[in-house]
Amino acid sequence: MSNAPIVATPNDAGGWAEVRAHDRVVRYLRSGAGPAVLLLQPASSITPLWPEFLEMIAEGRRVIVPDPPTNEKEAEEWLSALLEGLGVRNITVVATDGFCIAALERALLSPEQISRMVMVCSGRGSESAIDGKLAAPAQSAAIPFLVVRRDRSAAEILPVVEAFLRR
Repeated sequence: MSNAPIVATPNDAGGWAEVRAHDRVVRYLRSGAGPAVLLLQPASSITPLWPEFLEMIAEGRRVIVPDPPTNEKEAEEWLSALLEGLGVRNITVVATDGFCIAALERALLSPEQISRMVMVCSGRGSESAIDGKLAAPAQSAAIPFLVVRRDRSAAEILPVVEAFLRR
């Protein structure tokens, strides 16, 4: 990693902006106003998040959706560069799929950057992922996080996530 300056710049390409940090350039879209929420979801996600979930997150918040890396093995370094480049502290992170581990690792390494986290798990396969529940709250390194199951309906998930984000 270099000591190159960390820069955030607007870009004319369809509302995209970009940050440069640690020899990386990360593009992102942003919308809304209020507390920042970072949505981490692979571009090629087979099962996108519930539309109602996305609407609920956007209500009264500034949503940041980065252009994800193509290689999930680099996700933690990429996320580190993005958060440093944005210069945002105490951001809420919503992570799906392969980004859950990277977001959790970032939260443990730099707890001052992330205020809370929602991890959306596939919910497929063994019920033991979160003991057959639709959601499970937890806390690590003083950062509250919530694990929700993607195989549950939006009607089940939304009230749980909304209550978690409001506390």
